[in-house]
Amino acid sequence: MKKLLFYVLPFLSVAVFGQQKVYSFKRFEEKVMGVAALNKTYPTIGLVKLVNFHQPVNIYDVEKGQVLYDYQKFARNKNFRFHQIPTYKSNHYVPVQVLFNEKGEIDYFVYGFQNGFKNKYVSDSLSIEDERRMIEISEEFCKAYNLPIKITNQRFALLISINLGMPPRMSRKNVISTLVMAENCDKPDTVKSLMLNSLYLEHFPDVVFKFKNLEKLDISNNFIEKIPNEIWHLKKLKLLSLSGNRIDYTNFKFRRNKHLKDLNLQFTSMSEMPKSLKRNRNLEVLFLGNNRINFLRNDFNRMKHLKALNLYNVKSQILPKSISKLKNLEELDLYFNDLQFLPKEVCQLSKLKTLAIANNQLWNLPEEISKMPNLQFLYAHHNRLNFLPNLPNLRLLDIGYNLFKVFPEQVYQLKDLEEFDITHNEIIEIPEGLIALNKLQKVYIRGNDFNKTEIQNVKLAMLIDSLEKRRVLVR
Repeated sequence: MKKLLFYVLPFLSVAVFGQQKVYSFKRFEEKVMGVAALNKTYPTIGLVKLVNFHQPVNIYDVEKGQVLYDYQKFARNKNFRFHQIPTYKSNHYVPVQVLFNEKGEIDYFVYGFQNGFKNKYVSDSLSIEDERRMIEISEEFCKAYNLPIKITNQRFALLISINLGMPPRMSRKNVISTLVMAENCDKPDTVKSLMLNSLYLEHFPDVVFKFKNLEKLDISNNFIEKIPNEIWHLKKLKLLSLSGNRIDYTNFKFRRNKHLKDLNLQFTSMSEMPKSLKRNRNLEVLFLGNNRINFLRNDFNRMKHLKALNLYNVKSQILPKSISKLKNLEELDLYFNDLQFLPKEVCQLSKLKTLAIANNQLWNLPEEISKMPNLQFLYAHHNRLNFLPNLPNLRLLDIGYNLFKVFPEQVYQLKDLEEFDITHNEIIEIPEGLIALNKLQKVYIRGNDFNKTEIQNVKLAMLIDSLEKRRVLVR
């Protein structure tokens, strides 16, 4: 950005708006506080470092997404659209730290740093005029905005990234991915798939109804709030993704149908399951994750055909008892919730193959889980477990980052086990019995206290050597 901007624009903002809230990162360091003070005063919340991930996972993605959505909507109401801005240099986004006080009000809006974990300064992204306008709108937004969801009683920072320009759409055979392509299509009856995601659409595109034989419709990650009920006139639609749009569920009603099989409603500001959703009785795949949902007892009563259910990061403390009605469920994703116990109703899902309950507050697993005949994949890392019930049919078991002090002997009974992770617990004894598991292909055991003595070092080395001779990956 031009040097003049660092010295002129901030003072213009103060003159117009009073106390300044919007700063470039460099200017913020010079005039308000340095990086160390910033990180201490406004710690970035929600970042969780997970093994095998290059970057931390943000468990406040819902709140972060809401702030970004509200900010962009505010800008659109001021006739300022970031996707219409050509980038000034090579960067196609503006990184921002939004610094909140204890009341959920914005203290500062700091833009222009690369990767919030390193606070590295970014070069120009905007023209002089576009930056001036962004600062002006951001100042207004900061004065008026209050975070709608209470997160903490402390000061904190949320990291958002404002994309600039419209990325080019790659042309793919038999796939319509732009409105222009849709409008120019002269054989709509042959089209089965529309991929209109991430086009910054503010209204549901009526051109969709031109395609009577449509089977897949993806309009995710737009700014659409109202979904016309005419969408149920598409009688062959099997897959519908509304993810990333803030849907007005007071006016959008699900209608009874036999054709819809796969429905994605993630990041749609759902606070409770719409009663009309139960009319979609033939659903097989349902994504509800990344909403803040208060479940009611009978929410899953009529979804007997469901095979995969995603409740990722809905921050639920309890699950509705009606989850036991999902007799055909094969996959259940409960990552990043606040469950302190796994309800026994889950153990009644006799066809369940994959259970993902990582990153909860679980102290134990119910004994009934041993009676699940088809359970093969159990992801239970990042909990508080220190005991395992019998799990006879597992092919994958991940219990890393728990509180095991004694190696769970039940693991030695898992004759079909192919992948096992018990990293970062507090185990001292060497799990020599692993050598008897003939189907084992991958073992992750680092982060324990195996090597306390020289004898243990020798035993551990012998175990690793024996496993690796069988071409088992040991880490």
